[in-house]
Amino acid sequence: MKTLFFIIVLLNIAYVFTEECANSAFFQCGGNNWKGSTCCKPEPVGYASLNGGTTGGKGGKVVIVSNQSELNSALKSSDPIIIGVKGIIKLSKDISINKKSNFSIIGIDNNSGFTGGGFFIKSASNIIIQNIKFSYCLGSSKDCLGFRRSTNIWVDHCEFYNDLDHGKDYYDGLVDFTYSSDFITVSWTYLHHHSKATLVGHSDSNGSGDSGKLHITYHHNYFKNIVSRLPSLRFGTGHIYNNVYENIEYSCVNSRMGAQVLVEGNVFRNANHPIVTNYESVEEGYAVERNNDFGNNYGSNSITRVGSLYSVPYKYSMDNVNNVYNQVTRNVGPM
Repeated sequence: MKTLFFIIVLLNIAYVFTEECANSAFFQCGGNNWKGSTCCKPEPVGYASLNGGTTGGKGGKVVIVSNQSELNSALKSSDPIIIGVKGIIKLSKDISINKKSNFSIIGIDNNSGFTGGGFFIKSASNIIIQNIKFSYCLGSSKDCLGFRRSTNIWVDHCEFYNDLDHGKDYYDGLVDFTYSSDFITVSWTYLHHHSKATLVGHSDSNGSGDSGKLHITYHHNYFKNIVSRLPSLRFGTGHIYNNVYENIEYSCVNSRMGAQVLVEGNVFRNANHPIVTNYESVEEGYAVERNNDFGNNYGSNSITRVGSLYSVPYKYSMDNVNNVYNQVTRNVGPM
């Protein structure tokens, strides 16, 4: 029976990465309650769709892993690979991935992923992380997912959380993109119970490396019970649409060091400082805001410089802001 189960899993994962149009619960069409098109291609919307697109391990070997040793072995492959994760794997240390391209890490059910440590990925490209839970990330980096000098990244239908029982530096980021990473989409993901959630651009002093890079899209994500960095974006270009922010203690979208952000169609509930451009850096950022639902917190925006990012170089569909809260909160995370 177990053999039959694994054969079915392998066939299902291979199917969604080889068919032109795959009906899968955790691709762009949303989750279990989705009522729209049943034709959902395994392709990102947003900046990860540019620069040749992001396909991960499409066409490569499919390997199922259920422990850290199996994961490490699978990641040694130099060929495209799709790694299916079975169950929650406790990591004894961070997984370090360097100069590796064309891989996908996908949970095979709604309770698969990693705890205890995270992933430190650098100088890599064409990466998909999908349907995965990350929690209590206390490896050497203290990030759940940390990318450096990496391009074409799609994080989709994942869940990230730690806790708010410690100081803000006990953990670091949930999912961070630094050192000139580029062409990134984070979609349909649930981030909660954490202090510093998602950092884009690591410091004020790296303008020479980061300027012209760090193009990132956040869409249909649910940020709940978080202190700040949703995202915090330096130097780069961010399109932030149709997300839900709930119970945010300090700030949500923070545009810094000349970054340009387009923030549209988002819902903010009990979320302090939804959009700011003059927090925490020596230089202000820029923001364009349109059609957001701020609840009672509209007056706490601090948009000191209006930006020039009024359009983006890819196709996307905006959902009616009145429908965003229910659609997002019901459909984010692993399926």
